[in-house]
Amino acid sequence: MEEKIRDLHQKVQKIINGYLIYQKRDNIEQMKKIVPQIQEYVLWFMEENKLNINQEKYQELKNNLIFVLEDILEAMEQGDRVLLNDALAWDFVEYLKLSEMK
Repeated sequence: MEEKIRDLHQKVQKIINGYLIYQKRDNIEQMKKIVPQIQEYVLWFMEENKLNINQEKYQELKNNLIFVLEDILEAMEQGDRVLLNDALAWDFVEYLKLSEMK
């Protein structure tokens, strides 16, 4: 799973960089392409405490991840490229980094 997380992180970072640095405005379309990978990651993360952290903190992280996913979904449904970028750059990417460090 570590390789898949790294690959997903690279793809998400490419979407973020494309939006912020290169002013590409196709981040929603790019996100649609990696939804299956995001789903796989979320299921992996939610399944059990693979990070071996305090159970209370793990529960907080799981709850917050649901909010992040809701923001991503809302952004995609409403065509809100700014919200999508914010949810990816400031929230979702942090989960990927945390998972890579485990």
